[in-house]
Amino acid sequence: MPHFDWIRPLFWPVAHILRAVSIMPSEQPPAPVVESGMFANVESHLSTFCGAIRSYFLAYVAIYLLWDESQYPAFGPGKELALSWIIPILLRNLTATWVICGCWDWWLYYSPLSPRFAKFKINPIMPTNKQILHDAFHTTSATLCGTALEVLMCYGWSNGLLPLHRADNHVLTLLAALTVTHWRVPHFYLIHRMMHPWKRSPDIGKFLYKHVHSLHHKSYNPTAFSGTSMHPVEATLYYSAGCMPLILGAHPIVALTCIVDCAVGAWIGHDGFHWPGGCDYFHQLHHTHFDGNYGGGAPFLPLDKFFGTFITCREDMKKNWGNAKVGRENNETALH
Repeated sequence: MPHFDWIRPLFWPVAHILRAVSIMPSEQPPAPVVESGMFANVESHLSTFCGAIRSYFLAYVAIYLLWDESQYPAFGPGKELALSWIIPILLRNLTATWVICGCWDWWLYYSPLSPRFAKFKINPIMPTNKQILHDAFHTTSATLCGTALEVLMCYGWSNGLLPLHRADNHVLTLLAALTVTHWRVPHFYLIHRMMHPWKRSPDIGKFLYKHVHSLHHKSYNPTAFSGTSMHPVEATLYYSAGCMPLILGAHPIVALTCIVDCAVGAWIGHDGFHWPGGCDYFHQLHHTHFDGNYGGGAPFLPLDKFFGTFITCREDMKKNWGNAKVGRENNETALH
């Protein structure tokens, strides 16, 4: 069903695994030719909507299936900051992080079928154990930051400090959830661009890169665990996209959908494989060259095109930055 590939994100990881298992080694598709265009077609938008529905479903499970109808802390039990409800949220998030990242990295890199996928790895070199351990540690730390934001939001909702709509505006809630990736990507571009050198004075970005964002760029050859391998400051800013729905008083499921989408989207987008993974090729170029593609390869909102930071190769950086020193060799980050 090649014409329906856009629906696969909805059924990730089952659809990817079934397809990989069903194709014999001699029938593997050829290594893909990566397109350099950044403007979306209809399928790109449909694929993004499907990924958003997946995030909404996971958020629904996290709120309504792990707790009884009214027991999710945002609906009242979170009026007091108590370990009795904070620890279950923490354990839920840590378990999801390790199960999703750990299992997906194992499937692509270490499973019996992994040799089939080797030619689809964007960087043919295997990541080192040092990098994987480093990334797993800092992704766990980032999950703690995301959990802290969720706890604070639950406390705010329970105490009336934040507007809470539980039953009305079903259409708006679903619309906000369906478009979550579309409206959180500008937030990502903004904080990401802010933490790279601005190459003009005062260069606050250079300071933030050195002391905060450079930790993420230690993962030169990223895997799923690299997706949210971030300094706590960056992780908190990244997951703060989930706070944007609070401005409109959206239902808590919209905020949690955004946090889930930030997490799972980053983990899949960094897995390093065209197929059967979901790696964002243009963000992989960002990890390779540093100075470009700050918004990744989101074709439905080509911010890098608009702001002149889109690259498809190293030569594009010279066109974008002129005589400024750019690229991996001009960054002080120690790589794994």
